[in-house]
Amino acid sequence: GKAEASGDAAGEAEAAAVTAAEEAAEPPQKLVLDVAIGECEFASPFAYFLELELEGHAERRWTDVSQPSARPIFTNSSLLLSADGGVTGEKLKVSAFLNVVDPSSPGADPSAKLLGTGTVSLAELKVADGATTSKRLVRNVSFVRQATGEAPAEGGKNLVVGRTTVVLQVKALPESEVSERSALFSQAPHTALSSTGPSLEKSLWLARPFEQRIRLLVHRADSLPVSDGGSRATLRLAVRLLQGGNVLHETASSSLPIVPSISPGSETKGEVIYNQEVVLPLPEGSYGSQVSMALEMVGPSADGSIETSSLLDLHWSPTNLPILFPLHLYARTSPSSSTVPSYARPRPGLLVSLVREAAHEALDGLAEGAHGTEIRVHGISPGRPLPEAAENSIVAICPEYSPGAEDPRIPVMTYYWDQRMDLDSFLESHFSSGAAASSLKCFLTPAAGLSRAPQWGQFVVRCLPSKSSLKSLSILIFDSGLRADPDIPLGGNLLGFAVLDATTLLGPQQASRSFLLDLRLLEAPGASPSLEVEVRVWPRGGVPSGLDDMTRPEETYPTVRNPDAGGTALPAATAASTGAIMASLEQEANDFRLNHELSVQLAKEFNLRAAALKRAGEEVVTLRRQVLMLKSENASLRAQIEDEEKLAEEVQQRPPPEGLERLSAAELALRLQRSLEKYREEKAKAAELGRRLEEAMKEASRGRSLERSLEELHQAHLEQNRELQRLQEEGRKLETYRQTTRTQEKVILKLEKILESSLQEVQKAQKVQVDVEKLKTENLRLRERCSSLLAKKKSDSSGTAVEEESQDWKRRLAQKDAEVVRLQAMVQDLKAAGNASSNGGEAVPAPAPNGDKLNDLEAKKLEWEQKCRAAEQRLQMIQQQLTESSKRYGSQISDHKVEIARQEARIMELEFLLKRKEEGG
Repeated sequence: GKAEASGDAAGEAEAAAVTAAEEAAEPPQKLVLDVAIGECEFASPFAYFLELELEGHAERRWTDVSQPSARPIFTNSSLLLSADGGVTGEKLKVSAFLNVVDPSSPGADPSAKLLGTGTVSLAELKVADGATTSKRLVRNVSFVRQATGEAPAEGGKNLVVGRTTVVLQVKALPESEVSERSALFSQAPHTALSSTGPSLEKSLWLARPFEQRIRLLVHRADSLPVSDGGSRATLRLAVRLLQGGNVLHETASSSLPIVPSISPGSETKGEVIYNQEVVLPLPEGSYGSQVSMALEMVGPSADGSIETSSLLDLHWSPTNLPILFPLHLYARTSPSSSTVPSYARPRPGLLVSLVREAAHEALDGLAEGAHGTEIRVHGISPGRPLPEAAENSIVAICPEYSPGAEDPRIPVMTYYWDQRMDLDSFLESHFSSGAAASSLKCFLTPAAGLSRAPQWGQFVVRCLPSKSSLKSLSILIFDSGLRADPDIPLGGNLLGFAVLDATTLLGPQQASRSFLLDLRLLEAPGASPSLEVEVRVWPRGGVPSGLDDMTRPEETYPTVRNPDAGGTALPAATAASTGAIMASLEQEANDFRLNHELSVQLAKEFNLRAAALKRAGEEVVTLRRQVLMLKSENASLRAQIEDEEKLAEEVQQRPPPEGLERLSAAELALRLQRSLEKYREEKAKAAELGRRLEEAMKEASRGRSLERSLEELHQAHLEQNRELQRLQEEGRKLETYRQTTRTQEKVILKLEKILESSLQEVQKAQKVQVDVEKLKTENLRLRERCSSLLAKKKSDSSGTAVEEESQDWKRRLAQKDAEVVRLQAMVQDLKAAGNASSNGGEAVPAPAPNGDKLNDLEAKKLEWEQKCRAAEQRLQMIQQQLTESSKRYGSQISDHKVEIARQEARIMELEFLLKRKEEGG
């Protein structure tokens, strides 16, 4: 027993030693946070790089600097951060930088400018006991930046300037691998932090379909009671959706203090300038609901609590407001109540702009051929500002206005809330009377502050213009004059206008583009300010498929445990990753398609600008010729004046004619009058001749320009005819290509039939070989049996049983011989058929005698084996030739099809250009 115990102890010690040796042989592991950078998108194309760090830690990792693009791609997109103590209580901070070059020193190194930061919580990255990895998380990160612009709407506002997708996982890796990978990405790119560079106050414009909601742009509230200086009361506009006395949804504007406003000849009143937008969603089941707009004063009460008192509460039904028809409403008291003191009862006024949106799926049924359009207004470019500073300027998007019409005004409907008609009845009568249809449809932005380059905080306006209106969208800028005539609260002066052509964005997918429009000012036609806007046009047919996946909610991939890998967590969403790859490919295809459309549009614009420059050059040449002509005419006139002056001097120096002294004053006056009349007649004739000469010169100049245009048009027609002839010659070759393709297809079909017949012959030969092997085996067995019977017969020659058995075996042998003869005949038939097909027919040898059957079968077996090998070799050769021919013919067919499609597209393009040229001519 003691020996057994000592043996067990020795075995356990040996096992522990082996385990320790194995653990010592394994490399030491280290927990790290593996962060993979996915798709990135920013508002402007620059050279970007990302910085990763855990908040509160000094360790940082950087990507490389990408190429300038709005969707950058990084080479080192997988970074490691230390996670020895776990990361469940940490947050990952992702910062986006861009590289800019100082224009004053182009030879210097680029400097880094912080664009925005985003954070991701790591609470779900917990490594289970006994496991080496955590589950895999996919998170969307938005880069946020605080705006510091001049516009009031931008001050202190957080802008989403970019976004990216990160894949997070905590895993255990060998320390050598961690050190090697960390050493590559532990140094920041070769840049220096700088505050110089381009303006980055441009947020990322996400594609968001139309929704069923009401947008209220709150301009101001006036005629408010002014409290004492120590009051901390504020005023807000609360908008509620009511149904059956219940509040379905509530939203409110900012609470702002009341500012005193002193008007000449009147008492002091208060006002609040909001310039804010309030959005009220309309759920599907909100039929029969009411919208409440309440001006509420919020302030502390005597007991220290917050007290809210309503100054004005207006109710109306959202169904009385047409879809995507802006209404500018000024709710105030009637003029008859202006004599009542304001402290008796507050009489506030409210100025708002209302727009009711519909769901994206319902847009097609609202107007035939209309497209949902979004316009994001940035502002006047600081490089091309207004000649004078404008205050409280408003941008109005007017899809149905054409420049040159009557003086445009923003239509504001005044509603007197202190009279008997409620707001619901007022709206119903207004839109049913037809006055709204004849008024100008204006979609407004908030008012900007006093500046020569006012900014409107990237305010987005949504409208539904027709396809013809998209070609000339009018953008008007008004000096709103918020403290002007109360009867015209938004009726300031028209500063200028611009026209936008958005038809280039029409397509099967939603497309957006930035425009820098030339603004035409009414009071300063020579100025050249520019207005920056962005436009997105949605296609018809509902929400388009393939919207960016990064706008969808975040999701995590589930994990499963692999029991054979020691608890390692493996991803269970292989199909999901494949779907993500397909979605990214589809997004890239959409981007390529959009880039192609933009390239085509840029080419068209380039051609238009080139044509405009050409016309301007011709006009410059014409003006230079006119200047030369005017100079020559001026010289001739100067010479004529000098001759007249000389003539006058000579007349003065000559003595007066005889008899002039004897004329009376009446005769002198009569002669002078006749001379003046003749002078006037000659002067009128000279002026008429000059006018005719000028017209003749203009006609001659116009004729020369028309001759040049005719010559250019003739040359263009010749070039197009040559190109058309070349394409027609290439088109004639298409029939030859098609015939060659048909011939190659027939050859392939014949080769396939030959291959099938060869395979059938090989299969028959294999079956005959199997039968021969069976007969050979049977012959050997029968020979052995005959030998045993002969030996038995010699030992017992008198036995009759042996003789009977011998006769029996002889009979069986005769049957087998007959079977062999039959199979030999079959083999000879097959051989004759094979020789006839291969060698053109040979003489079939006569069957061998029965004694040599086995040798003949052996020889035939070898012969059939050789034939089988030859057939297999021939089959392989035919298969190889068929494969090569199929590849070659397939590539030729595809090349021919591509060439045919290219030539057809070129022919259609030339026909279109020729047709447009003929229409233009």
